[in-house]
Amino acid sequence: MSPGNTLLRVEDLSVRARLGSRVFNIVEQASFSLRRGEVLGLVGESGSGKSVTCRAILRLLPGANLSIPEGRILFDGRDFTAMSEADIRAERGASVGMIFQNPASHLDPVMSIGDQVAESIVLHRGVSRAEAWGQAIDLLRQVGIPDPARRARGYAHEFSGGMRQRAMIAAALACDPQLLIADEPTTALDVTVQAQILRLLLDLRDKRGLSIILVTHDLGVVAQACDSIAVMYGGRIVETGPKRDVLKAPFHPYTARLIACQPNHSLAAQGAGSGLLPSIPGQPPSAGDMPPGCRFHPRCDLAQARCRESMPELVTRAPHHLAACPVTAEVQP
Repeated sequence: MSPGNTLLRVEDLSVRARLGSRVFNIVEQASFSLRRGEVLGLVGESGSGKSVTCRAILRLLPGANLSIPEGRILFDGRDFTAMSEADIRAERGASVGMIFQNPASHLDPVMSIGDQVAESIVLHRGVSRAEAWGQAIDLLRQVGIPDPARRARGYAHEFSGGMRQRAMIAAALACDPQLLIADEPTTALDVTVQAQILRLLLDLRDKRGLSIILVTHDLGVVAQACDSIAVMYGGRIVETGPKRDVLKAPFHPYTARLIACQPNHSLAAQGAGSGLLPSIPGQPPSAGDMPPGCRFHPRCDLAQARCRESMPELVTRAPHHLAACPVTAEVQP
């Protein structure tokens, strides 16, 4: 990977929580990178640390008890972790936009959709309210909202779930950022609308040259929309690599089990459509009670004594493909 083509590099990022006298890491030494124009799928079960990692990139951690004790977030050569609050505030929206899993809870119910899109244009670009309003209408048109001049005067409760998500995408793109972070953007939508939102994100990537971090637990979404994958478990990155390589030949047992749990269309053809989908036994660990060693070992059928004793590091297993499992490293060619 050419360093000049890298837009974002997250290096050994940790996010620490303090609850009374207890101190523990929610995210620990997470490292990954994103090229310009690339779509990276950040994958893992609920509670794995995906959303907190993305909020940490923008230093928008949800609570005063959370902090970034170590690591660097290098965006286009600038270290976000070293910036003052005023400087990072200027980067939010202008350089990096974010759309959230539940737009209903992030859109202001008493402010028109057009005003919410126009607000950041006025803030970051210093244009008049009238000019910002015109740009907001154009953005709503670009994200596929019909009759945007009329709908801009509407409110979030008057929009469907899919239209609210489109409005949030318009707001995130208002200042033409280089990076868009999409946190589970299709989870609450039906299958048809999910496909429309994914197609919209990819169209915007192609037209604007956007880089996108797509947070999801759905490997079907990853297979459809992403170029590369970073898999998280227990607050740590356990595997990264090109999409096709990771899905075809995963090196980490957790990644392999996630893939095995996906619905397989071949089951219906085999007359097994009434069977239960495979699942990973056990439960993901809670942030304040992580097991020692590899955090996946209590649920892993390949676990050995050493897996319980030391934390495996990410190592290169194939070109641009890294995984944190010494056990599979010994059995793979």
